Amino acid sequence: MNNDQELYTQQLAQFAASQSFDERSVEFFDDVWQEAGVKDITKMTTADAESVLQVLGESEASPEFTKALLAQAITAGMPKHVAGYILESDTDGDGRTLAQEIFNDGTSPFQSNQSSVVGSKQNQFQSSTEEDMEIQI
Repeated sequence: MNNDQELYTQQLAQFAASQSFDERSVEFFDDVWQEAGVKDITKMTTADAESVLQVLGESEASPEFTKALLAQAITAGMPKHVAGYILESDTDGDGRTLAQEIFNDGTSPFQSNQSSVVGSKQNQFQSSTEEDMEIQI
């Protein structure tokens, strides 16, 4: 594991230690593992990691959900090299790793960030236009 992978894996482990996963959320996460074909988190391989990333990508998982899922997996015994592999993946092809997106940016690792920036700008414009209209009335 390289230094960045190690750092982000430690950051994920610290986040995991601060969480308490109730039975309902664990069952929800288990559905993701099952859909990805992961039978035993403690024996995951990088091929399993690719399947998990594909499932998360298809469902356009939020950064918060992705971070919580990985934290629960670390707690359940996911091998560190697999966690590192997942965290260093560039899931949306923008050159940033999943770890950078979920820990630093808070952007969605499974959606084009370009469109979300445009969308937020449109929402800001739309809301300011509506506010202007209210003031004029």
